[in-house]
Amino acid sequence: MLDIQANEVEWYLRDHFFRQFNQGRQYFKKELLADDMISLYFRYRNSNLQDMNDMITAVVENLISRQVIKKTENNSLELTSRFSRLQCSKCFYISYLNSNEPRNCLRCSSNELHDFPKKR
Repeated sequence: MLDIQANEVEWYLRDHFFRQFNQGRQYFKKELLADDMISLYFRYRNSNLQDMNDMITAVVENLISRQVIKKTENNSLELTSRFSRLQCSKCFYISYLNSNEPRNCLRCSSNELHDFPKKR
């Protein structure tokens, strides 16, 4: 899988986790994530289910290794903490960061992030 594709899938998966956590959901079945992505995001509407599963598997393993999510005993995935939606002041990229992660932009690594949308 290309790094660009992996980064894009990771961004959408983090967006999904952020939105679901805000609705009180903290546990996910890995085998259902591809279906969720295909049904919820227009970007993936015409994607092949197997290809999406393969991409999500690679991204999930990366997120587990960075302790953003963890596997539970019943083989589901659990968010390790709350996600924040932050925008970079330098490149304007929107990052979804777990509170366990460094507060750096996922695109340019800047630490100049603010809440998105900016609180007035």
